[in-house]
Amino acid sequence: MHPSLQGVSRRTAQGRRPQPEKRPDLLCRVKYSNTLPAIPFDPKFLAFPFDNKRFLSYKSTSLETNYKHDLLTEHDLGVTIDLIDPNTYAPPAEDVPLHADNEELLEEEPITPAVSKRSRLHNMVIPWVKKTEYIATEFSRYGQTGVNTETKVGYNVKKMLNERSLYMDRDSQIEAINKTFEEAQKPITQHYAKPNVTPVEVLPVYPDFELWKYPFAQVLFENEPAPISQAEEMSQAMIRGVMDESGEQFVAYFMPTEETLRKRQNDAENKVEYQDEVDYEYEMTREYNWNVKNKTSSGYDENYFFAVRDGCIYYNELETRVRLSKRRLEPGMAPNNSELVVKHRVLNENEHRQQQLRLSQLEPPQEESDDDEEEKDDEDNKEEGEGAGEAHNKPTG
Repeated sequence: MHPSLQGVSRRTAQGRRPQPEKRPDLLCRVKYSNTLPAIPFDPKFLAFPFDNKRFLSYKSTSLETNYKHDLLTEHDLGVTIDLIDPNTYAPPAEDVPLHADNEELLEEEPITPAVSKRSRLHNMVIPWVKKTEYIATEFSRYGQTGVNTETKVGYNVKKMLNERSLYMDRDSQIEAINKTFEEAQKPITQHYAKPNVTPVEVLPVYPDFELWKYPFAQVLFENEPAPISQAEEMSQAMIRGVMDESGEQFVAYFMPTEETLRKRQNDAENKVEYQDEVDYEYEMTREYNWNVKNKTSSGYDENYFFAVRDGCIYYNELETRVRLSKRRLEPGMAPNNSELVVKHRVLNENEHRQQQLRLSQLEPPQEESDDDEEEKDDEDNKEEGEGAGEAHNKPTG
């Protein structure tokens, strides 16, 4: 038996101790994930413009046509199949009302766009990030280009439709505009895409010539500014931009007093907008922070609203959008109990000019005739001749 030494560390042949094994301080599994973003748009069905037999024409063989398929049914399922009379499974001539449970099963599920935070981030445009481009294999396969039957889908579909959609010259544009007036005169008897849908009432659509001169704004509240029971007071409410003692600006929501409601009711009975030299008092009930966007702001889309009046539909423009959020008072700040006193007056000349400028937007653009251009050229030449004569006759010092 060989002798063994205890309490003495082992050494190598050179008399050195073996180096300990190096291990990382942090032991963890590295897992990389790349989650695809959500689809930023809903699926859409496209028309298939090709022939179904352009790649393969199916032909059945005698082996398939002469083969007799066995019809196997379970006896305990209560399924009775009539193999003699084919009219047993024909659809009924009259519509048979379905059971309520069956109608619920046949209803189409509403498709709602999946708007999530990830989708909004995916749709953001980042100018300093290069757009990812995917290269198809058709461009490098056997030296061929990507020009094949599929790449000509748009051209073939447009050629089959035989519609003139590009209006490059002036005559084609005028023809297309006149065609819209002709189409508008035709009576509307059914939906353009759903033959079974018929109109209940047809109303003409016009610009709001009466109220176009007034600028309108859409005000979005974070929550209801008053209970539903105060609907009459909310219809007469006003919002104004104010400033507190510290110089901070905010939006105040004013509700009319009971006396003001009686005055407004008397105005409605007398069919007048307001009474001269009469004060209408309002009390502040809410304070809001605001975010304003108008036509001059970047990223603001044009918005219009419709109003039904006198058997017609009138549309008007929303120039401004105001979003109000509740203003939170700082600790130790007392609520504001301000009052607003309104006295109506007649519009001044500048305000009338602004209204006329807005109404001019509805007028068609005026084109200068050839006679007006010739007269303008004659006046310009005459002024240039007089200016030249004055410069020639001016004495020198």
